[in-house]
Amino acid sequence: MLKNIINMLIILSSLYCYSMDMQNPQLYLGLCAEFWDFDKPIPPAKEYALFRHYVAQSTGPILEPMCGTGRYLIPLVEEGFKIDGFDASKFMFDSLCKKCTEKNITPHVWRQFLELVPETKKYNLIFIPDTSFALFTDLSHVKKCLSKIYALLLPGGKFVFDVQTIHSRWGKIGLWAKKAYKKPDGNMIVENYLPMPIVDSISPVMLRYELMEATGKILKTEEEYYPIRLYRPDEMGNLLRDVGFKTVKQVKAHDITKTPSKRDAVIVYECIK
Repeated sequence: MLKNIINMLIILSSLYCYSMDMQNPQLYLGLCAEFWDFDKPIPPAKEYALFRHYVAQSTGPILEPMCGTGRYLIPLVEEGFKIDGFDASKFMFDSLCKKCTEKNITPHVWRQFLELVPETKKYNLIFIPDTSFALFTDLSHVKKCLSKIYALLLPGGKFVFDVQTIHSRWGKIGLWAKKAYKKPDGNMIVENYLPMPIVDSISPVMLRYELMEATGKILKTEEEYYPIRLYRPDEMGNLLRDVGFKTVKQVKAHDITKTPSKRDAVIVYECIK
């Protein structure tokens, strides 16, 4: 009985995430976006170096879809690279704009869903770090997003991104864990997360964010289901070739000089149109 209930939650959360992609975003709400900036203020050095390598090589326009609050986009722009970016979450986008204003930088950024981006501008490089592409859980939607990225690229342009594989794990299934940060005003922002069983390559996590006073009084709570799709290496490669990419290369995460092993939790894909 319990297994059936868990499976139903997973199915509903997957549909919920798909609805979020296509209509009204219900992931990365206010407390989540705020927690994100505390928890991930800067990109990991190896990941940043890898994506910077491709940015530095690019000879034309560059786009970062799903750029979030800008933890890759902003430091790259501060280095002098010109990069466009967009995100579907109002709260992540508002944080991005606020940080750009504070840093006195003016990249071309906007709020949008990936599959709805107009094809009026073409790019030499499109990159998506942080395994964010795995948020698209419905395979028909995955194909639609890959097709959109392909259409947005110039001939010979590159798409570089990373995804989690079937060997990736969130933590101990069925056990709550938490992290907390103290805000400048003295309140605490808390993330509670519950990894759930993997079913049909979907790995969901139940998330609860709390804004809490120092006394322990909870001022605000937000809950989110956060399912991600896990991939077999050949599965993603086939999807990329199906939408038209003529060259698909696997790169070890995140080392441009190495190829991934069969049990790596994350794989980088370098794709050429």
